[in-house]
This record gives sequence, C-alpha cells and structure tokens, in this order.
Amino acid sequence: MTNNLEHFPRELTIQEKELLHTALPENKIGYKFYRDKIERMVVLGHGRFGNGNFILGPIDSEPDLESNSTPIFAISKIVYDDHEIYVTIHHEIEEQIEIDIQNFDLTPKISQMKENYRWTYSNWVPGQKAPFDNTTVREIHLVLKSLVLVIAAEHRKIWVYSAKDEVNYLIPVTNFYNELMLLMDERNPEVALNPNRLFTNLNEYSDEKLGQAFLLYNKYWNRIDVDYSLFDPKMVQRKKSFFDFLKS
Repeated sequence: MTNNLEHFPRELTIQEKELLHTALPENKIGYKFYRDKIERMVVLGHGRFGNGNFILGPIDSEPDLESNSTPIFAISKIVYDDHEIYVTIHHEIEEQIEIDIQNFDLTPKISQMKENYRWTYSNWVPGQKAPFDNTTVREIHLVLKSLVLVIAAEHRKIWVYSAKDEVNYLIPVTNFYNELMLLMDERNPEVALNPNRLFTNLNEYSDEKLGQAFLLYNKYWNRIDVDYSLFDPKMVQRKKSFFDFLKS
C-alpha cells in the first residue's frame, strides 16, 4: 500500500469499499444496514493482525485493540487470473467494526486486473446449494423458510438464515458442536472433543437434535434474535457439559 494509507484516521478508499461490498449485498436488509454503518465510519488504525486488518469507527474515537475479535458477520472471496482476495467483516461492538482484506496490499493495481468470479455466504437463501462449489447443504427449518439452520459439510461451515433481516449468521463450529454433544450425552472424548465429526458423520444426527443444539447455543451466546416462545421450553434446558463429567 502507499504511505498515505498508513496515516490514521482516514477514509476507506474506493477499492476498499468495493471489496467490502462484495460481502454486503445491498438488496438484503441486514447487510445493507452494515453497508450504511461502514459508510459513516473511518479507518481508525490497524487491528492486531497487521496489514489488511483494520478497525473502523467514528472519527473521534480510538481503535479498541484490547478486546477479542467479535464473531464474523460476513465473508467473501474475489478471484482474479493469478490472485485471490479474502474479505472478512466482524460484528460491530461499541460502534467499531473490525475488517480484514487479505492480499489487498499485494495488488496496488487491482482495478486493472481481470476478475474471474466472486462468492459469499451472504447471498445464500433457502433451497440453494453451497456458494461457489454448488455442493449439497443440509437445511433444518426451525421455522419454515424463516429460521433455517444450514450445515455445509464440504465447506466445514454452519450458518443460520434469518428471514427477519435476510442475514446468514455464521456459527462457530466448536461452540455448536459442544451443545450437540450435551444433547447426545456423549462422554467419549474421541467423539465429544472432535468437532470435525459433525461434518464427516453428519447423518448420525437428526434434524431435531441439530435444531435443538442451535437453540441451546443461541440462548447461551445470544447471537441471533429468536422468539423462544415458539419452541418447547424443554428444548432449551441445558444439561451438564462433558467437562463437568470430567470434574465430577
């Protein structure tokens, strides 16, 4: 990057905005909300992970480098003839948003490069296959077409589609799997401590258990606005964890 981009605070460049927009489709309510937020923010400085990692916020604020990164809100990938750029946008916290644009600093003339394709989980809607490679996904409709848990085994990814704001919320695999193991009363450490089994052995788990695991996960972490009155209260009662059994 040129030196003038290392002086903070500064405005996002046109190219930076265009790359962020690839993960934030304007025709979806929740992503448009983030677009508008970012439009009002400036680059406060680098994040904790070096080039391409930045903190956005109001011009009169200081970047928070003490707090842990928030969960990922949206991601995208842009592929050129001989180059790839990865975009990651985190959930807002305290009026700041962490972003990461990998490999952008290596492409100062990106406007002159030929783009082959781009993809993002943000565009997915129920009934579609996985973005980019069109592989099969498993859909669990907690509320028909309105709240949908999606597991993409080939991608090793989990997300939840919410029709309320049209956002696909990416779910951390390990936290979700922990809740699933509680439900299954699984005490074998080779199973309980191996989240990848969710993808390699997905057919072992019923829609009911997978859906319940999400509800338990979300009640504890409070990631998505869910009307729990629609579900049996027994579905969101937590059991002892595997680690509790180890301590007893």
